[in-house]
Amino acid sequence: MFDLLKEAVFTSVGLASLTREKVEQLAAEVGRRAQLSEQDVKAFQTELASRTDQARQEFQSEIDRRIDHAFIQLGIIKAGVKREGEAVRQELATTIDKRVEEVIQRLGVARADDLQALTIRVEALERKLSAK
Repeated sequence: MFDLLKEAVFTSVGLASLTREKVEQLAAEVGRRAQLSEQDVKAFQTELASRTDQARQEFQSEIDRRIDHAFIQLGIIKAGVKREGEAVRQELATTIDKRVEEVIQRLGVARADDLQALTIRVEALERKLSAK
């Protein structure tokens, strides 16, 4: 009889929404009505709390799965996908920068830092010549 009552409680729809306090109250009430020993009530309370946590986790997983599915249907990108996309974008930008740098070197085009270094050298040479 008690096992049947336990299973009914465990499979109830509201199991995932039970708070710790409600679990304790429910276990105490079932123990009182079923005339259980204090040890059996504690064991039932522990098992009920464990199953409540498990049901809550399964319920949360199902909610997450359904939200993911809805986002996909609506074309909304989740944060994780955005992060992956940003990483790919950054990798692509780095690859493009490398290729552009290779082309600039192959064509012999001076870069801004090359011109700056050359300007500094010319100014130094001009100072040396004017000092003579």
